[in-house]
Amino acid sequence: MTRIAVLLYGRASSRITVLMLSSLLLAAASTSTLAAGKVSEILDNNGFQTLLFALDTTGLTSVINENRVTLFAPTDDVFDETAQALGCTDALDLATRLLNIDVNGTDALTAVLTYHVYLGKLKDTESILSAGTLPTANGESITAGVGKGGLYVKGVANASPSFITTDGIKARKSSYVYAIDSILLPIDPTGVCAS
Repeated sequence: MTRIAVLLYGRASSRITVLMLSSLLLAAASTSTLAAGKVSEILDNNGFQTLLFALDTTGLTSVINENRVTLFAPTDDVFDETAQALGCTDALDLATRLLNIDVNGTDALTAVLTYHVYLGKLKDTESILSAGTLPTANGESITAGVGKGGLYVKGVANASPSFITTDGIKARKSSYVYAIDSILLPIDPTGVCAS
């Protein structure tokens, strides 16, 4: 780009042109760096308020903001549909019930949320697929594959895979957020919403 500018503006103004182009390039670079916010900001601005609320409730928001993670994120609609399918009144009711269930010394909500977190960078669908089995922050693994609906990840207690519905949204610290169409389950949710 500098060479083209020198040819266009001549030698006399080449130093000024180079300085101006350098300033423009630095401004563009800093703008794109600022565009990538914290993971929590990505969630808040892209239809993941229920997930963000659950992360805040369990104290996990700072963990995902301060580490390089890949987050498989169910949308608000997914939480609502899951709550209804399980017989809960809404997503808040489901989250409250999960908070009151113990799974290996932690609450079930924390166990479910950390099951959506891979501690590392998966910057594109190829890296997800090539990984095959992904260890999650809760100590269990999810599997990745390709099915009729596209690229998916699947939890051990899921009857069907969770399809990835968006490209990764880049956040700070080279973290990525991928929307998925169902909640990843490390535990059987049967009876969670029973009175």
